Amino acid sequence: MPKLLILSSNPRRDLDLEREVSDLVTVVQRLGKFEIGFGLGVRSQELPGLLAEHSPQVVHFCGHGAGEQGLVFQDENGREQFVSTAILARLFKTFADEINCVVLNACDSDRQAEAIVAHINYVVGISQPILDKAAYYFATGFYQGLATGKSIEQSYELGCIAVQIWVETNSSSAQKYRKLEYLGEVSQPAQPQIQEYLKPVLLRKRDRIATSPVGGATSPNRPQQFTEFVHAEVDRKEYKDQARAAYDSFGQFSTENVVDLKKSEYAQRKILVNKVKEFWIEGFLKPSLQGVDVIRLDLAARPEAIADLSQRIEALSVELDNSYEELRDTQIYQEMGQGRTLLILGDPGAGKTIALLQLAQRLIERSEQNLSLPMPIVFNLSSWARDRKSIVDWLIDELREKYQVPKSLSEPWITQQQLILLLDGLDEVNEEYRNDCVRALNQFIGLFPKTEIAVCSRVKDYEALTERLQISSALCLQPVSPKQVYQFLDSVGGALTGLKTLLKSDAELEQFAQTPLILNLMSAAYQGWSAERLVQELRSTADRTQHLFDTYIDRRLERGAASEYPKPRVLRWLSWLANQMVQEKRTIFLIEKMQPTWLQNRGEEKAYRMRVFIVFGLIFGLLYGVIVGLLVGLIVGLIYGLIFGLIFGLSVGLANRIEPLEQLSWSWQRAKAKFIREFFTGVGYGLLYGPIFGLIFGLIAVLLYRPIDGLLFGPIDGLLYGLDSGLSAGLIGGLIGGLIFGLGSGLGSSEIIHRTVPNQGIRTSLRNCLAFGLIGGLIGGLIFGLIGGLSVGLSVGWYSGLIGGLIFVLLFGLKYGGVACIQHFILRQMLYQKGRIPWNYAKFLDFASDRLLMKKIGGGYVFFHRMLLEHFARMNPN
Repeated sequence: MPKLLILSSNPRRDLDLEREVSDLVTVVQRLGKFEIGFGLGVRSQELPGLLAEHSPQVVHFCGHGAGEQGLVFQDENGREQFVSTAILARLFKTFADEINCVVLNACDSDRQAEAIVAHINYVVGISQPILDKAAYYFATGFYQGLATGKSIEQSYELGCIAVQIWVETNSSSAQKYRKLEYLGEVSQPAQPQIQEYLKPVLLRKRDRIATSPVGGATSPNRPQQFTEFVHAEVDRKEYKDQARAAYDSFGQFSTENVVDLKKSEYAQRKILVNKVKEFWIEGFLKPSLQGVDVIRLDLAARPEAIADLSQRIEALSVELDNSYEELRDTQIYQEMGQGRTLLILGDPGAGKTIALLQLAQRLIERSEQNLSLPMPIVFNLSSWARDRKSIVDWLIDELREKYQVPKSLSEPWITQQQLILLLDGLDEVNEEYRNDCVRALNQFIGLFPKTEIAVCSRVKDYEALTERLQISSALCLQPVSPKQVYQFLDSVGGALTGLKTLLKSDAELEQFAQTPLILNLMSAAYQGWSAERLVQELRSTADRTQHLFDTYIDRRLERGAASEYPKPRVLRWLSWLANQMVQEKRTIFLIEKMQPTWLQNRGEEKAYRMRVFIVFGLIFGLLYGVIVGLLVGLIVGLIYGLIFGLIFGLSVGLANRIEPLEQLSWSWQRAKAKFIREFFTGVGYGLLYGPIFGLIFGLIAVLLYRPIDGLLFGPIDGLLYGLDSGLSAGLIGGLIGGLIFGLGSGLGSSEIIHRTVPNQGIRTSLRNCLAFGLIGGLIGGLIFGLIGGLSVGLSVGWYSGLIGGLIFVLLFGLKYGGVACIQHFILRQMLYQKGRIPWNYAKFLDFASDRLLMKKIGGGYVFFHRMLLEHFARMNPN
């Protein structure tokens, strides 16, 4: 097998040689006829050593030619250094017995070709500045010819034909020329002097072949099979370039939406970007990549010698050739280029979420440098199916729930197109609603065309859709190759020798291991296991996935110090949680978002409502009764408290959802906008409920204080008395309540909560309950005291103020968070009694995260992978 040595050097970094070499290598590897060696970012003094080390028959150079001055390499410091034509000729003369052909894929390299051909049988040079793609397609056709047994002259002809086929089907007006530019020179030639396919020049030892190709490129009788090969390579290259451009430039279009920021908004944007980084990069991406090598093309090159690929598509473990093969016969391939959405596809465990988060990491780094640019935010589409709102409303809800962003900030950020949406889990949306979700996304894109979006989905699930996204390009993540599997196992060391031995003897298991997630789980689950034990454990192919996940869980639970949680409880709790998350269409679990619907059946829901009814009835009834009892007597007060407590408890017990309160602050701007409405609402409630409660009050009062004749005349007197006093009290209470609730309408949230902790919603609700209960009590007490003091006297005023204040402490405390706290506590207590959750839920979930069964995302938790979530959901919780 002949040896091909590929050399490249580009100290100016004006050519994309890393990708050119990568694409050339994949073409040559597919041909399967060459042994390939590399020398990337070559320094001038390294040339003799590389030729001696590899002993190639064909040498291919990618880079710049400099006419009379020679070829451009780099020195020890990475600066450009010319290697003269005379030195090149002398160097190749030294290896003339081994090297048969030299290809100088560099502009203005025909002079070097003329000098080298004095010693080497065949040399190809480039006579003029040439388009980058033309140089690539010449090399593609040339090496395809050599691989099929053609002579070098015939292969040269085929290389030129390949260029002509490409030129005939593509415009070269916007293409980049390969030309070494000097200060003061025109950067691009206005028009090449000769056609692209005429620029490569083949020289034979002691004889020069004409610049114009002999026959091949000008002949209409091109080999049909070769023509088809070139067209296929053109399609492949175009897809790869489009995919690279879509990924590398993702987020660039949004730079047109730069805005001038006030100091306050700058601070809020910084908090949000930091949250995305903390949740998804520090909390999810980095733990996922721990101990896992991202397998890429193994080019032996120094990082300082080539371009930085960490911000480009090469940072992903995606093979674009395989992606092309997967997509080329699908409708997805035909749809590329129709929009701005980047579609990331792959089978379960292929690394779609990791790829999305690597994109997020790049955009976050950019945002940290310039917060006036649109901000990248990660969402999971699975939650859209719960209510199936418009994408705008769904984003507002998700930003509030996951990132604690108030609507006053999120809504203008969305409508002003200040967000970059990174949407995971389209395949996790219920199948019956998936087309609706895509339709909603397309409507959103139509409304906000400058908002850039990336979407992840499993391949088969996306292909099954009738609605299609308007995509710019699609990446399809593929399984790793067997070679990469064994490279990974070797990097881990002897602990996986047994697994490696078994994989080599079991083709089905080897294929099973080619999914990145499965390979990662295998390395954790089967460390230290012998091949014999693995054969015994994995006899049946049907239960291999089950066995792998079960073993992974066992090994993770054995990790670290002794646990206070017995294994059966851990499995039961996680299995129950996984079932609830699947049913609720949730990917991220927030403790404060647990709802009564998480109870198992209607009997449990009735028991929950009964407990809520009793607790609120007792709390409200006793407190209200004692407070009113200070005014009218304890017995009467308790009777009133019992009645009002039953009414209040019933209203809360019938509530279907627990609604924790976000962090609140007061704003006069918000109050002005809602004050009139809230004020008259309060007055209306006072006038409505005042007479009702007055009638009840009058009836009870007469029956209590006139027990004998009250049975005959008391009801009528009581009703009349109650109606009169109820109207008065209702009007006064309504005015006071309207004033307080009008002022309360100024409560809201205008800032993002900086720190996020588990169960933060309930913690915030408790703080709001205490704070606003005291504030409401103070205001209500002052108003009641003032009214009582002016109407009856100062001695009664302070008493009225105390009673009124206590009533409003109770009302405001329950309204602003107290109800949610009590509901949440009752629900948690019931689930704990049923054995479905531990008492300290956050501590347990932190334990599961430490064991890499879950991951902590800010104040929420996700399972280590969707497949692990599904595995737990399939378990029997009992």
